[in-house]
Amino acid sequence: MHRSSFAESSFAKDAFAGFYCWIGIVLRNHECVFLVGRPGLRQKLLRTRAIAHGRIASIQRDTQLDVFPQLTRQRSSVHVVFCGVYERGGKQGEIGSPRLAVPSSRCGMTSMQPVGQRDEVEMLSLMLLIRRFEERASQQYQAQKIGGFCHLYIGQEAVVAGAVAAVRDDDYIITAYRDHAHALARGTSANACMAELFGKETGCSRGLGGSMHFFDKQHHMYGGHAIVAAHVPLAVGLAFAIKYRAEDRVTLCFFGDGAINQGAFHEALNLAALYKLPIVFICENNLFAMGTSVKRSTSLKQIIDRAEGYDIPGEIVDGMNFREVRDKVAEVADSIRKEPHPAFLEARTYRYRGHSMSDPASYRTKEELEKYRLDDPITRLRAQLTREGKLTNEQFDRLDKQAKETVMAAVKFAEQSPEPPLDKLYDYTYANGAVEAGAAPAKIQRSAADTAATTEEVQ
Repeated sequence: MHRSSFAESSFAKDAFAGFYCWIGIVLRNHECVFLVGRPGLRQKLLRTRAIAHGRIASIQRDTQLDVFPQLTRQRSSVHVVFCGVYERGGKQGEIGSPRLAVPSSRCGMTSMQPVGQRDEVEMLSLMLLIRRFEERASQQYQAQKIGGFCHLYIGQEAVVAGAVAAVRDDDYIITAYRDHAHALARGTSANACMAELFGKETGCSRGLGGSMHFFDKQHHMYGGHAIVAAHVPLAVGLAFAIKYRAEDRVTLCFFGDGAINQGAFHEALNLAALYKLPIVFICENNLFAMGTSVKRSTSLKQIIDRAEGYDIPGEIVDGMNFREVRDKVAEVADSIRKEPHPAFLEARTYRYRGHSMSDPASYRTKEELEKYRLDDPITRLRAQLTREGKLTNEQFDRLDKQAKETVMAAVKFAEQSPEPPLDKLYDYTYANGAVEAGAAPAKIQRSAADTAATTEEVQ
């Protein structure tokens, strides 16, 4: 009898799991149909612009974010009922995964928020802050208030926001030179980030690093690094330290697809695999970068192949989808905490700006750019939250206004901040005491003396 009851209980549990999995698939398909149909609705509206300009203006609320809030509520009554049943099943624990209140991605649904993770409206606010920060950085660069190199992140916000939402504040993050977003996502203030771009002493790297060298040890953000793939071995070193100290941490290493061809990248993966280090390699693969997406499509699979060549499991995620990135990084990070091992994620994105401020991105067409703008990661998350009743248009407008005000205040802060003092010119160039011990070249010592004399003349 006990065996029979157990079998019936197991069957009932499997039946419930299968039922909710089926509902998840239905909702996922419904979502896909809506996303596919949305561009068509947009084109239909745009074609009527010349006839009914006033009506279109009321729908096109934000030219930057390309949002149609009136369309986000178009859902059938069946969809609403299914969502209610689906969420109730998750709350009652009838769905298999203990960490997620939804079916796993294998059942075709990854769009619900993991228990205990950051609020999605908060993360949308973060994505808006990153977008507005980058737009203002572009403006200030063109005004020649920011010097050197400047690489923007516009269009990729879902990758870093999703990854940060899935891990803890004490986990390590390290990235390449496109690092403004990573610092903001980690908690570095917009003031400190903008001041660093301006080369001011109040910057997160004291004005000595500039755009490519943001650093914030307090928030476990271990830098942007200018040389392609040079930081990947450093990330492995961070992961090795975690394992050596038996800490419950994970290292997130971000890099572009250009790093894949560097020897340092392969050496790092080899070590990570050999020692089973707790690290997630996240390749932010821009489908248009340095060539059209059509030409690059044949080589996309090779990125995952190279990781798997070192016996490191790899997966591809939609880098324009905050929820998909967050859920997959959370799944991988949980697995690593249970048993340390490296993992590889390729987040496929489409950045809306060129490689750097000096790149006009003439290697892609205007039509291609406009097509991908329809899938803006901020627009997508906003639409999802609005349809689910978690966000109103008024709330979104307030979040956007707050982001703009924060960034404008950061520009003012940077403009009013002091320049690094001249007597600090050679700090961090040599190890402490190296100059006094005579280790510095004579030419450098004379330059230091000249600098001191110049300072006295100015005073």
